[in-house]
Amino acid sequence: MIQFMSTNKHSLNLFISLLMAGTTLFTSCNDPAVPSQRAGILEGAPNFRDLGGYPSANGLHTAWRKVFRSQALAQISDSDLVRLKESDIRTVIDFRSDDEVRKAPSRLPGGATLIRLPIDVGRSDSLQIMQLLATGALDSAQSVAYMQTANRRFVTDFAPEYRQFFDILLQPESYPVVFHCTAGKDRTGFAAALLLSALDVDWDTVMGDYLLTNQYLKPSSVLPQIPESALPALRPLLGVHPSYLDAAREEIAERYGSIDQYLQQELHIGPAEKARLKEYLLDE
Repeated sequence: MIQFMSTNKHSLNLFISLLMAGTTLFTSCNDPAVPSQRAGILEGAPNFRDLGGYPSANGLHTAWRKVFRSQALAQISDSDLVRLKESDIRTVIDFRSDDEVRKAPSRLPGGATLIRLPIDVGRSDSLQIMQLLATGALDSAQSVAYMQTANRRFVTDFAPEYRQFFDILLQPESYPVVFHCTAGKDRTGFAAALLLSALDVDWDTVMGDYLLTNQYLKPSSVLPQIPESALPALRPLLGVHPSYLDAAREEIAERYGSIDQYLQQELHIGPAEKARLKEYLLDE
């Protein structure tokens, strides 16, 4: 159990809204081969990172400075805005719910188009977990099960939103693109996994990208109201674990047979669309 005695109801609601109540032992991904240009770009959003440099088929790699994944852009600094402007960001895709956006509106560079694709897995289970947190007791198995269920629901309940995500990526005028949710780990992590898979990046590399959140996400950047003394207890709740993304992959395999079939049947990303994405997003 986790002792959680020093936070108020507002902070708990923020915490649930941010993280969709996931918990795990913190699995790090301190890969010395990760290029320095991948992350550390924005001081106010440390989980903002470049999806470039990943190996695909035929000796190609994902292009740098075309697609970025991120946590929310609500806390970025004026210097961060200048960096985004210098990167010529044209499109920002926000997966957050209406409530999340209302509480923490984004800061956007001039000239960027904001497109909202709200993904909200619901409040009933989140409220139950919030109550457990408020009483100082949290069954980690329940939280893991909830997080795995949320990832399965990305597959079953939110295909229309992820289809629109790919519709945007199929427009060359959209680039460079940033896509994000609140912590940049769950809704965003699934989107990144789908995109990298569509570009024929192998699953081990896809998972490696997913786990980089554990290296770059800073609790204070998404939970400013939480007392510093509470962060050690909360830190395990701020990570990602292979079982979360694997749950989505298993759901896809059970229903569609493969990620390629899911992409084609539900997201309308067949061979022609994959070829266009590769044209835009792969380099030597």
